[in-house]
Amino acid sequence: MTFVQSLGLLLPAARPTTAEEVASAPDWRAVCECPDQPPAEMAVQVGRAVIAAAAMRPSDVEWVIHCGSGYQGSMGWPVHHHIQHGVIGCHGNALEVRQYCAGGLTSWLIADRLIGSGDAVVCTGADNWSWDDRFTTTRSVGGEAFSDVAHATLLSARGGFAKILGTGTASCPEQSQPWRTREAYWEHATGRDFRTTLVQAARSRTAGKVSDWFDMLVHAATTALKDAQISPQYVTHFVPHSSRSGEPYRSLARAIDLPWTESVHQHNLDHGYLGVSTQASGLVHLFQTGSLGTDSIVLLLAAEYRVSATAIVLAITRPPALSVNGDVYTLHE
Repeated sequence: MTFVQSLGLLLPAARPTTAEEVASAPDWRAVCECPDQPPAEMAVQVGRAVIAAAAMRPSDVEWVIHCGSGYQGSMGWPVHHHIQHGVIGCHGNALEVRQYCAGGLTSWLIADRLIGSGDAVVCTGADNWSWDDRFTTTRSVGGEAFSDVAHATLLSARGGFAKILGTGTASCPEQSQPWRTREAYWEHATGRDFRTTLVQAARSRTAGKVSDWFDMLVHAATTALKDAQISPQYVTHFVPHSSRSGEPYRSLARAIDLPWTESVHQHNLDHGYLGVSTQASGLVHLFQTGSLGTDSIVLLLAAEYRVSATAIVLAITRPPALSVNGDVYTLHE
């Protein structure tokens, strides 16, 4: 059995967006900005925090798994090993997961397979969009207001405040081509390229593709529930990925009888698009508001574009303590 021993979230204070910044997507009411700290250093900061919160020795951690939605460092740089060195030192191993917005939950799924009887894994995720115009899509094409945020999770077989009951995945690989940002694959894309790609992907949609994407989300969620041997009626909280309207996740909740927590959706709109850290942020928010307690069952769902999805079912074994140190929020026993 794999447990969440501690979970950290680096979430800078949100600042309100202006009408011009979100002219085509006014639902995004704020963003979080961290212009002076690149994603790798954000990951190191919060990764160290979860180890300290768990009172665990860095030498007890066998793997570091890192993910991100945007650029993590210069091309060819093994950023995951930089983070490994910063978090646990010169032992163990590390890898990077490139599943973009689904990377956070997918790293938990990989960690669940890596953990042995005494091993521990730290999963980190970070995004920082200060390298370009974070509002490039919200100004004109209805995209997300990209926020700077990071999270880390310490997973082990030794116990914790939550345990993984089940996992599920699904994908639509045939829908990957429209998301190709540049033909010149060796060049970093600009914010303008991201906007163009979003328009390109939107134009490629058909009713059939949208239906396939929705079925993919349903399959990931129901597979996780089946793996956990839990009926949807026993799920107390649903933490999906974020979107302006909450769709298609509202419809998904109705389709398979999951609870919808409006405060989680509004929390996202009040902090901007949180990428790979969306589900970690949702868990911290639910604990902050007193919504989660012993025996709560949480279904977490993350989507990578319209191409793949990962779902995880968590059972809360005991309410954790919440520590706050500046912009870092840590859940721990």
